[in-house]
Amino acid sequence: MSKPLISILITVFLLAFGMSFASPIVPLLLDSIGASSASIGQIQTTYFLTFTVTTLFLGGWIERIGSKKIIISGLLISALSFLLMPFTPTPTLFYLIRIFQGVGSAFLFAPTEAAINTISPPEKRASNMGLYGLVFAVGFALGPIAGASLYTVTPAAPFTLASFWCFVGIAVLYFGFNETKIPIKKTQWGFVDIISKIKIPLLAGACYAVIEIAMSSFLALYLDSLTIKGASLGIVFTCFAVGGTISPLPAGKIADRMGKRPVLEVCGVLLVLITALFNVFQNYYIICILVFFIGFVAGALYPVALSLIGDLVPPEKIGTANASFSFFYGLGSIAGPFVTGWVLEIFTITYLFYPMTASALIFLIITLADKTRKTA
Repeated sequence: MSKPLISILITVFLLAFGMSFASPIVPLLLDSIGASSASIGQIQTTYFLTFTVTTLFLGGWIERIGSKKIIISGLLISALSFLLMPFTPTPTLFYLIRIFQGVGSAFLFAPTEAAINTISPPEKRASNMGLYGLVFAVGFALGPIAGASLYTVTPAAPFTLASFWCFVGIAVLYFGFNETKIPIKKTQWGFVDIISKIKIPLLAGACYAVIEIAMSSFLALYLDSLTIKGASLGIVFTCFAVGGTISPLPAGKIADRMGKRPVLEVCGVLLVLITALFNVFQNYYIICILVFFIGFVAGALYPVALSLIGDLVPPEKIGTANASFSFFYGLGSIAGPFVTGWVLEIFTITYLFYPMTASALIFLIITLADKTRKTA
């Protein structure tokens, strides 16, 4: 691996590690300052809305000033947000912090993914994106236990550590990543052309977000309705996390060898089948297996879709393309819990997986029907 890629991966690990200290206990902090359940949900939605809207402006910024400065700005905003959280006296002020943090998160993901797409040769692009997915998943898996334990001792401690790791990430990126500026050229590629060209990766990102956020929002309620509680419930979530952790790297290597589109098509077929099987089987052990495979397939979908962007658009438009991907991921993150919540309100919790199946089916149909396979 090149020095720039290693620097980015170390920074991603530090960011994910820091986020995992603080993010899972944010609801506990909000509850401690008197936030209602509705307010906690609204504050989370505010974060995703800000993230999604900010990505609309990122494409041109990435192409004009490069990824490095934007990523460093995002790390700085994240660090300051974490520092402020434990000292926020009211839920109202927390809305402002999450808006601020939503901007910072947008500054992190799209530019990082654009940088990896830019520095990766075509034959290694999916593998490098797989590494990115793996490193982030491992980093995010390591912090929650320590963060929750520290919170019981000193509520400010996990947030201070999250901020510290962001500052370390700034140092690693500043000294380790020397960005090669892509010259802006006159091109016939307009915004509509780019969206049309990368519609399959965009739909994959939205499909992934719908499934991931809906699972994290409602799976516990579904399991509780089946009298799966306590440690057994935690094991199911662990199965989902493990599946999403181990799949990105092998999926990337397979995509580099056999093609990215075929891998995405297989992922679409598997997601339709697996989510549909939840309506047939309700045995605890089968649920564990199905949840593992949802995490496994969804974890493969995200990096392979990202790597396909680098094959479809020229280097000077990578910033716009990756920002568009983040925007569609944000839309999926908003639509997933919103649509699923209404489905559960109208019917019952047993209908949890119907919106996921529908999302995967829409992605699969459009992917199979699309005949655009030319590279940039």
